[in-house]
Amino acid sequence: MPFDGIALNAIIKELKECLVGGRIEKIYQPGKTEILLCIRQHKEERMLFISAHPQNCRLHLTTREKENPKTPPAFCMLLRKNISGGKIADIRQRDLERLVEIAVENEDEFGRPVMRSLVVEIMGKHSNIILIDNSTKTIIDSIKRIPSEINRVREILPGKKYVLPPLGERINILEDEVPNFILQAAEPLKVGRWMTENLMGMSKAAAKEILFRSGVDEDKPVNQLNLEERQKIAGSLVKLASDIKGSRYLPEIYFSHGPVEEPVDFWIFPLSHMGPSKAVPLKSANEAVDLFYSLKEDLEKLRNLKKTLMAQLENQISKLRQILSFQQEKLDEVRDMEKFKLFGELLSAYLYEVSPGMSEIELPNFYEDGKMVSIPLKENLSPSQNAQYYFEKYKKLRATREKVENQREKILSEIQYLESELYNIEQAENLEELEEIQKELSKYGYIKEAGKKSKGEVQPSSPIKYTSSTGFTILVGKNNVQNDMITRKANPDDIWIHVKDLPGSHVIIKTGGRPVDEETLLEGCLCAAYHSKARNSSNVAVDYTLRKHVRKPPGAKPGFVIYDHHRTVYVTPDPAFIERLKKN
Repeated sequence: MPFDGIALNAIIKELKECLVGGRIEKIYQPGKTEILLCIRQHKEERMLFISAHPQNCRLHLTTREKENPKTPPAFCMLLRKNISGGKIADIRQRDLERLVEIAVENEDEFGRPVMRSLVVEIMGKHSNIILIDNSTKTIIDSIKRIPSEINRVREILPGKKYVLPPLGERINILEDEVPNFILQAAEPLKVGRWMTENLMGMSKAAAKEILFRSGVDEDKPVNQLNLEERQKIAGSLVKLASDIKGSRYLPEIYFSHGPVEEPVDFWIFPLSHMGPSKAVPLKSANEAVDLFYSLKEDLEKLRNLKKTLMAQLENQISKLRQILSFQQEKLDEVRDMEKFKLFGELLSAYLYEVSPGMSEIELPNFYEDGKMVSIPLKENLSPSQNAQYYFEKYKKLRATREKVENQREKILSEIQYLESELYNIEQAENLEELEEIQKELSKYGYIKEAGKKSKGEVQPSSPIKYTSSTGFTILVGKNNVQNDMITRKANPDDIWIHVKDLPGSHVIIKTGGRPVDEETLLEGCLCAAYHSKARNSSNVAVDYTLRKHVRKPPGAKPGFVIYDHHRTVYVTPDPAFIERLKKN
């Protein structure tokens, strides 16, 4: 749902009640196209958020604090000079258009009263925030400057006269005779599109809702509507206008169904056409808009950070796999090193048969019943020197193999760790969980630490907690640090569970010294399979053992353990079961 003129109408009514008469105490510009005004009225401070973002343009009260740049941008400084300390005289919307004027009474540097207006144009990619001198209707400045090279008709530059944006001739359902327009309309346009083009404040979703309530197909051409359909549409619009005038708002946010509930829409009235979507009612229009866009922004940040971290890790894994390939070539080169040891031993045993200057000799292999072995010789070396040459070559190749195998083991362990982090990133459900993983990766040098260091230590998030059907607590780690924590803090007789040979969460069944029943054990194994890379597989192998049989090797990275005395069961992850377990 775009931030339409009908939703804006509700926002403005609420703002008038709590902001008019208040003073602007602080002004911030947290983003390139965002302004935050801190306004105090009757000893209560509120924050008014204004955005000219192309996709998320809006205006509403917020409780969400944003990080501000160290140096305030030029437009922020200009606003502080002109309206900081000023009193909000009025907040008005132009009809049902997405055009708002915030009138501010203030004093100039000589103490003379002046009136300034902050004009907010909410128009998608053409959105803007413009400061105007009311006495001359002159633009002081704007958050987006629009020179003649971009728009010859309407320049938005300091010193230019402010001109309203082209709004067109549209019907205001709060003032005009809507039934007459509907009854007389005869365009061949689809009725849904006709409404958005001819009715003020009407978004596509709002038009769809009106037509859904009226029982009319939104794709039906206007000139094919019969009288009954026109009357139903007119009636729905009259009812909507009445509810707007009476401020009978019932704001709701709609969420998708699934493991992660995403905010998909909102409006200041219930949306019947949303069907089975989860609806969450809110107390006010400002609260609904603030929550909806906050959740959307968090989700966008989550996805962007996931994408960035995963790309960085995949790049690291790719480099490590290239090193593995190079090491495999090295191992292939030393594959025949035992042959050189044999050459040295045979030459030493049959030294008396080797003559100086020979280039090759055949000697019986006493390890294989005298089978003859052909041994190349260096003509410039004595027989004993040739034997020593092969022993030295063997020792060198053996040292190379041991070194490469040790390096290979470390790299395989590193790849295993990074793949487990890839899984953790995929499964992270919020920014806090993802930032914990980011911090861990930064600590071990896999990524550069991004952004400012937080003040004080960030508190880690809590592991997932389930209760089994018979009352046992089941803990599930959400990342490697949590996996280490719940395993380290578990009692020796608690049960430790993990999917076999795949990235996944550590799972702990807290026994409390009691014997664990088969049902709880199965539920713990199902949790381990579900919270693993095998979530969408069937017949998944899961290992379980007592916590006292789980050890962490010295120097091992978070999440890596070795274990024994374990048993293996095979289960198929079931999302429906996990949902039932959450309710226990």
